[in-house]
Amino acid sequence: MSKPTFEQAINELKRTVEKLESGDLDLETSLKDFEKGIKIQNYCKKKLEEATLQVNLLLEAGKIPPLSPPKAPPQSPPPDLSSKLFDLD
Repeated sequence: MSKPTFEQAINELKRTVEKLESGDLDLETSLKDFEKGIKIQNYCKKKLEEATLQVNLLLEAGKIPPLSPPKAPPQSPPPDLSSKLFDLD
């Protein structure tokens, strides 16, 4: 199965955070969802670092100053996706 896009991962992370913030989960489920959120966050961070590197290489080739590291991804409404899509192990 292919990895999710950055946007799909961000939206899944938002849904996971909303579930955790709801307070309606038992401890075991909360821990599982927290672990899932950390994995998705790490995946998104890696994708942003890769994109920044690629852009900086392109800018360097054109003698344009490099970009600074990204601060936060843009906000967009989360689509409903299969949880298997985000098994990032």
